Amino acid sequence: MSKKKKICVVAASAVIVAPMLFTTPASASSVSNGILSKIERQLSVNKILKDIERLSMDNGENKDNARVTGFEGEHEAAKYIQSQFEKLGLNSELKTVDGIDGFIDEGSSLTINNQSVTVKTLTYSQPTNQKLEGELAYAKTGTENECKEANLQGKIALIQRGSISFAEKAKNAYNNGAVGVIIYNNASGMLNGTLGKLNDSVVPTVGMSLEDGKVLVDKVNAGESVNVAMEVKTIVKPNSFSYNVVGELPAHKNIRNPQTLVVGAHFDSVSCPGANDNASGTATILELARLISQPEIKNKLQYNVKFVAFGAEEIGLVGSEKYVEQLVQSGEAQNIAGMINLDMVGVGDQVVTYNIDDNASHKITDIAHENINELGYKFGGHFNSGSSDHAPFEAEGIPSVFIQFDKDPYYHTDEDTLDKIDPQNIKETATLVLNMLMDMQEKSPNKPNKQNKKQFKNIEFENEEMPSF
Repeated sequence: MSKKKKICVVAASAVIVAPMLFTTPASASSVSNGILSKIERQLSVNKILKDIERLSMDNGENKDNARVTGFEGEHEAAKYIQSQFEKLGLNSELKTVDGIDGFIDEGSSLTINNQSVTVKTLTYSQPTNQKLEGELAYAKTGTENECKEANLQGKIALIQRGSISFAEKAKNAYNNGAVGVIIYNNASGMLNGTLGKLNDSVVPTVGMSLEDGKVLVDKVNAGESVNVAMEVKTIVKPNSFSYNVVGELPAHKNIRNPQTLVVGAHFDSVSCPGANDNASGTATILELARLISQPEIKNKLQYNVKFVAFGAEEIGLVGSEKYVEQLVQSGEAQNIAGMINLDMVGVGDQVVTYNIDDNASHKITDIAHENINELGYKFGGHFNSGSSDHAPFEAEGIPSVFIQFDKDPYYHTDEDTLDKIDPQNIKETATLVLNMLMDMQEKSPNKPNKQNKKQFKNIEFENEEMPSF
C-alpha cells in the first residue's frame, strides 16, 4: 500500500491553474492563458449530470438494469454516446465486440439455520431454479485437494477467496459433489466477482463478506451442524455482443506523424442504475470531448485525442482488451502516447490513482499527481489495481493512469443512483483531466518551439450554480 498524502480540498468556486497548450512562439503565454480561461469557464457540471441522468434513468425513474453488458440498455447507451460524439464533430465509430454472454443478476438469498445472511451473485453463476438446501462444508481456499478432503457430496461448499480464481474454486467444488458454492472475501466487506465466462459456470455461486464467512468457518470448525437454504435468480443472453464507442479529434494537419492520447471510461453497468459506476466517467469524457472540440483548442492539437467509451468492462475488461488487441494487430499501439481511464468519479471524498503494478510506467500517473497537487485536491494515495480499463493498455507497455474518487458505499448496488453523485467531484475530475491533456500537449515532442515552463493563471469557473440533491 502506498503512503497516503493529504492535501486540502478546494471549494466549488475555487480558482485553478491552467498550463499552456499551444505551439505559437513569443507571447504564447498570455494568448494561451486567455484562450484557456475561456475554455475552462465553459466546463459544465450540469451537462455532465444530465448525461449521467440520461444513462441511468428513464422518465425520472432509476433503471434497474441500466446498461448491463450484452443487453439492449447497453446497446442503446452506446448509440447515444456515438450520437453525442457526432454532434461535437468528432470522427466517431461504433466497434462491435462479439462473443458476449449477457448476464443479469435477479437477486440471491441465503439463510443459515433459518437466519438471513447477505450474499451477492457472482457473474455467470448458474441459477438454482428453486430454493437449494444442504449442509455447509468448509473447503478452505477451494483447491482441488482441499475440495477432495472436505467431503462435499450433496453439500454447499464454503470457500475463502484467494490462491486460485473463483471459477476454479467453483469447478473444484462441483467436481467433488457440491451442489452450491459460497465464496467469502479475504478482506473486509462484501465479495463482488465474476466466474469469467458462461462456459466456466457449473454451479450456483454467491459471494459473502469476510465477517460473515469467518462466523460460519468457526461454526463448522466447532462441529456445529450448519444448514443452508440458497436461491440464485439470473437471466442469461448467450452469444450477444457489446460495443466500443470511439470519438476522435485529429492533430493539426501540420503535425507530422502525431501520436495519440486515449481518454477512456467504461459505459456498461451491472444490474443497477450505474450512476457512479460508470455513467460518471462516461459523462465526464463526453464533456471533455466538448471542451477539447472547441476551435481554440481543436485547431492546434499536437496529438490525436481519442475518447473511448468501453463496453463489457463489468464481465472482465472484455471491451478494452478487444480494443487494445486491435491496436496491436494494426500496429497503432506503438503510436499511443498515453491513456487516462476514468471509473467511478462521482462518489467519495478523495481522488486516488492506480497502475497495474509497481513495474508499470508512471509517466502519465506522474502528470496526474503533479496536477492534483497544483489544483489543491484532496489526494487519498496511489495504489495497484488491474480491475479497470487501463489494465490492457498497461499490459502492452502503454503509459496509463486510472483515476477514481474513493470510497463509494453504493458500489454495485441499487443505490448507485444520480442523487449520490457529488457535483464537486465531477468538476474536479474534468478539470484535472483537462489540465493533464494540456500538460501533455505542451510536452509533446512535436512542439516546434521551446517554451518556458508552463505559466499559471488563476481562472474562475463558469458562473454556474452547483446542483444539490
